[in-house]
Amino acid sequence: MADLSFNTPYFLLLFIPYFYLVYLYFFKGKFKEGASIALSSQHIVPEKRNIKIITYPYLPLLRFFTIFLLIIALAGPGRSVSFTSIKSQGIDIMIALDLSLSMSAEDLEPNRLSAAKKVLKEFLGKRGGDRIGLVVFAGDAYLQCPPTLEHDFLHDIVDELDFDTVSEDGTAVGNAVAVSVARLMDSSAKSRVLLLITDGVNNRGFIDTETAAKAAAEMDVKIYAIGVGRDGEVSFTSPDGRRGRLMNHFDEKSLRDAAALTNGKFYRADDSGALAESISDIDRLEKSEIETRKYYEFNDKSFPLILFAVSIFFIDIILRSLFYRKIP
Repeated sequence: MADLSFNTPYFLLLFIPYFYLVYLYFFKGKFKEGASIALSSQHIVPEKRNIKIITYPYLPLLRFFTIFLLIIALAGPGRSVSFTSIKSQGIDIMIALDLSLSMSAEDLEPNRLSAAKKVLKEFLGKRGGDRIGLVVFAGDAYLQCPPTLEHDFLHDIVDELDFDTVSEDGTAVGNAVAVSVARLMDSSAKSRVLLLITDGVNNRGFIDTETAAKAAAEMDVKIYAIGVGRDGEVSFTSPDGRRGRLMNHFDEKSLRDAAALTNGKFYRADDSGALAESISDIDRLEKSEIETRKYYEFNDKSFPLILFAVSIFFIDIILRSLFYRKIP
């Protein structure tokens, strides 16, 4: 009943005089009918108690209930349904996220992967009219979700990503770009974008970054590449709890070249704030034009109430005419 509403609720004001009449009738004894035959004393006629005499005083309840139902019917009860149609000239976005073990480095709080997941989920919340898909990669690249408007579903997928999502370790940047571009191949969107987040150098896979970027350029897919992490030695905690230090090897040139080749942009995010700012900048650069139309429908439920009220009214007439018939 939470979504029950009234199309003409001002008719509910009729309940003010209605309940006043109920009060006068049942509590003040107003409108009571007098005796049909005047007698000097009620002892002249012996008192008989039967079902008719006991229930007759409650007969007016039927008429009051009929009026009650008719007032509700006049108010137009029903269920309102409103929905929004979004027409987007927008953008299809593929996100390619690095899940290699080096993303466990702790130069970003609490680590590179957790920081990336956090800003990606915030990014998803801002792109309501865009179809967004997800590719994850380490030693190889895999499609996790094709472009979709179901961002809540994608949000849950991002939330569950971990280092064991891709079994092969390494950084197959070229493969990730190629898989992402392949998913955008059939897109008819006005703009197509690849958001590439990685912390390493392309050292696995069978496609190099430059070749994949050229394919993206031919498909008119912009690459926004974000290089995550600081240069040099950084501490990490492996998925099994082992702590240590690793030397960060980062190929900034190939990512810059890939972004430039596709008219995109390269960002270097060496802390969590810089990563969040990079994502925000991409959000500002690539905006959809969205036309929103709101529709409203009302499913009227008054007819069953009217039918019920009429039925009770006729029952009242039949009872008064036959069962509770008075003479004269």
